[in-house]
Amino acid sequence: MSTVFSSIASFVGGGPKLIAIIGATGLQGSAVVRAFNELPDSSEFELRAITRNPESEKAKAVEPLVKEVVQADADDEESMVKAFEGCYGAYVVTDFWQDMSMSHEMQTTRTIQAAAKKADLKHVVLSTLPDTRELVNKADNKDTWKMLDEENQSYVPHLDGKGEVAEEFAAEVPTTKLNTAFYMENFINYGMGPSQHAAEQPHAITFPLGDSKVAMVALKDIGRIVPAIFKDPSLIGKTVGVSSEILTMTEVAAIFEKVCGYNVVYNNVPHEVYAGFGFPGAEELACMFRAFAQFDKEFTEGLPVDWVEGMIGAPTVKLEEWVTENKDAFPENKIVPDAEKEEETAPKEGQKTTSTSRGTTTKDEAACCTIQ
Repeated sequence: MSTVFSSIASFVGGGPKLIAIIGATGLQGSAVVRAFNELPDSSEFELRAITRNPESEKAKAVEPLVKEVVQADADDEESMVKAFEGCYGAYVVTDFWQDMSMSHEMQTTRTIQAAAKKADLKHVVLSTLPDTRELVNKADNKDTWKMLDEENQSYVPHLDGKGEVAEEFAAEVPTTKLNTAFYMENFINYGMGPSQHAAEQPHAITFPLGDSKVAMVALKDIGRIVPAIFKDPSLIGKTVGVSSEILTMTEVAAIFEKVCGYNVVYNNVPHEVYAGFGFPGAEELACMFRAFAQFDKEFTEGLPVDWVEGMIGAPTVKLEEWVTENKDAFPENKIVPDAEKEEETAPKEGQKTTSTSRGTTTKDEAACCTIQ
């Protein structure tokens, strides 16, 4: 029996459901793969990792954790249709930061949508983010917001594009839209953790967030929520959110100080100052943080921690636990002179980079999504 018909027979007849994971070598996708492998009963699902380059080191690392690794390009509808053949469902995540183009990311998502519809997928979990435009356009200070993408009338393109196209996707394909939050891993991967600019200064975390509460999520919890969603078909057609803990940055600094054992302060800066920091994507992220701060109630209400804990049947990863587990990544006297910081965030000659909420990284790191 062919792979396609064998897979169809499996999920129709009660056998393992084959789930395609787009971005299986990236931050979110790899967390999802690990979570499926950690299920107490792994017989309900099988995984197909979809990647542009099955020969990459990251694809080889994922290979033992999945049924198969399949080559496909999310910008090529025909290859995606083939990659989805025989699958019950798919986890879909796209990467704004590969070229920082809202239009490109939206078109990529539309291509995946068309392929998913042709392949007759029964359940897609789509990683997405809220569209800020409805909030900003109703705000009293709308005129003070800078439009970063005139073509799409967008203030925060990496949020707005995902939010807009997710509505289109869900109208055509059985979909659960999954809103994610600020990665705790940002504190490690892209220099957002405590650092000093001079030996006489305290360690600081720097954000333009004022006293607003911010929803944060450990990648582990993104991974854990996805199998739970696939187990619950009643969530098809709904929007859900995943976060691990909701804190102010003052509280975040206090947690770092408690765990790391040295003085950590919160350096609150205006969003205009953050936008001028000079790394690729700084202005985009400043606008995102401004949205988080001005509309903190709207953002955090859609990311209920208690719902996540009920779905995964366990406590979410709290920041204190996460920092404790990763304490070695935050050494004391981590001095980052301004010139060195600018050099670290500048693209190297000949290197294709992506600017993320965490700084700058190479495209191969597949650093899609939030701070997303």
